[in-house]
Amino acid sequence: MTAQTATSGAPPPLTYTLATAGSSGVWLGMGIARVAVLGIGLTASIVALSVGAPLPLAVVCLLAAVLMAGSRAAGRPLLDWAAPIGAHLAARTSATSRWRGQVPTLPSAVAEPTRLHLPVEFGRPVIQACPGEPAIGMIIDRSTRSVTAVLDVCGVDRFPLLDATDRDALLAGWGESLAVLADTDEALVRLQLIDRAQARSGDVAFCPTNELALGARDEISALATRRASRLAAQWSFPRLGVNELATVSARVRLLCQTLFGARLLARPLTAAQIATDLTASLDGHSRDSDLHVAGGPLSRRIEWTHVQVDDRLHRTFAVTGWPTSPVSAAWLSPLMLAAPQTATCTVSFHLERVTPAAAARLARSRRAKAALDQTDRARFGMTSSAALHQAEAAGVAMDGELAAGYRTHRLAGLVSLAADSVDALDDAGRMLRQAAAVCRLDLRPLHGQHDVALAACVPLCRLRTRGSG
Repeated sequence: MTAQTATSGAPPPLTYTLATAGSSGVWLGMGIARVAVLGIGLTASIVALSVGAPLPLAVVCLLAAVLMAGSRAAGRPLLDWAAPIGAHLAARTSATSRWRGQVPTLPSAVAEPTRLHLPVEFGRPVIQACPGEPAIGMIIDRSTRSVTAVLDVCGVDRFPLLDATDRDALLAGWGESLAVLADTDEALVRLQLIDRAQARSGDVAFCPTNELALGARDEISALATRRASRLAAQWSFPRLGVNELATVSARVRLLCQTLFGARLLARPLTAAQIATDLTASLDGHSRDSDLHVAGGPLSRRIEWTHVQVDDRLHRTFAVTGWPTSPVSAAWLSPLMLAAPQTATCTVSFHLERVTPAAAARLARSRRAKAALDQTDRARFGMTSSAALHQAEAAGVAMDGELAAGYRTHRLAGLVSLAADSVDALDDAGRMLRQAAAVCRLDLRPLHGQHDVALAACVPLCRLRTRGSG
């Protein structure tokens, strides 16, 4: 993300340009799958002609490949549906679309260590306190040799209420914090920022009992929204021994100190609070007690348009398009403030650290790929596009940011809705997509993948596709 200032008149407001991923294809903006399908179709046509097949058969092979590579369904290329449809059908046929957990006997306080019984897409996390620091809980995943700490963050919800100067100061502090953490803690591989908004119709502010107040009661109820902000930090180690686990508490303190420099107050959650927060993320209801059901959720069922965990339905959207023109500091406020009355809305952003050497290679390859695409388009008589120019400019901007001391992070955004019925999910989804359109964001429902997408919206720093472990 690059900050720019307007050159006109008095106090120039800061604007921010989000570095787009540019052309993701390998040739003429097409990905590997589309190029492979075209190659297979062309090869089949040549083989058909060489063995003496009729010309119409060769033309049909080529046209079928062109249609497969170029057709779109529900706003997505047809080939993009192959993976989710195949995975969904595989889950149906292998009976893994349904999952049942252990029935608990009594609610109990968190024991040390605690293994939550979760569906396979959540992994097998073990929750325990840091050695010598019971006030700091951590989530251990030995399959990936990673440790995750969850922090309660204060200050995120006040961001839309600040003036432009304070918002710019907070963003600058957040950028400096990311650079400091990327340079000082090489084991820190991922940060996940979660903001959960839940409308509470019963939490109505006090007002005098007159006609105006009674008439505004519905509006006041709509404004009664509870928010919870979490920051999950994940460290990766070559091995998870006693010495590595003993360093987690010091790393959490460094993270809290760095965030405090950015005017964000963070407090690590205990092991009991982490378990409670995970359960609240799945059932969509907040809890104020450190007691939890030891078995986690009791059931999970995968459907094409949602995933059901116990009696709550979840539908997740992925951010597939970011603004390509400069935006202000508060450009994301409409999405963050969207709190449907019929659903709980969770916004999750994953930031994966990229080493400076890898970021430099990425910037060079982005510029080179954009230049090659322009050359190929000119060779075939095709006009250039604004996306190619933006991709080349993004590579130049990334070089400048790396030279200035900033660090690159891969960004992924997801928005999850939890409701009690499909109709409530549909209503909340329409409201959510309207708010995203105001922010100039493209949201795409992850149909067929809502189970793995839900796992990416809980504080586990887990962003994986089905079958990746």
